[in-house]
Amino acid sequence: MVFDVKKKYSPLLFLLVTDRPDRRFTRTEKLIKEAFISLLAEKSFADISISDIAERAQIGRGTFYKHYADKAALLAAFEERIREDLQQKPYPKSMQNREDYVRKKILYRYQYFAERIAMMRSLFGPNGDAAFQQRMREVIWQGLYVEEDEIHLIEKRDKIPQEYVSIINTTASFVFDAWLKKENRESPEEIVEIIIRMTGIAKYKILE
Repeated sequence: MVFDVKKKYSPLLFLLVTDRPDRRFTRTEKLIKEAFISLLAEKSFADISISDIAERAQIGRGTFYKHYADKAALLAAFEERIREDLQQKPYPKSMQNREDYVRKKILYRYQYFAERIAMMRSLFGPNGDAAFQQRMREVIWQGLYVEEDEIHLIEKRDKIPQEYVSIINTTASFVFDAWLKKENRESPEEIVEIIIRMTGIAKYKILE
């Protein structure tokens, strides 16, 4: 005889019963990530062990391995999520108003950072993995001021070799590092205005 859960339980109770394993998995996933971020604020990535993470998350080592093969896989999950989040562009590209377009790109990033400040401070702090930080800086700041399809145009128009044009974007990471270290840091809106003034982007009208 085949037991039909849907017939045995009401639709609502069926959802509650079948949803429990997924909810438990998600809750454990959250505990693992929170434990890792808190540990990374205390000691280097190299010194963090699986036992450390499991103990902080109050789970068994075996439970950790049901989620991740090792701590590198856990770090890779953070990298993938940040990449996916920052690839979203909730702002239209407007060459008619470049200052506004760049401003929105910067604001979107800093709003993202501010909402996840503990995570960002741990991942990009002195205890973070250097290789991860380098990869993510390229992802975060690539095309911030000058996008790929604009580099050749600037090189041709302003006679600036493209390897130097690309450096314009990397300067943003230095501001990010300084902002991240501050306890009383500026709001996303405030830091955007500071960056705009620093870079002179308000006066820089590309393709004009």
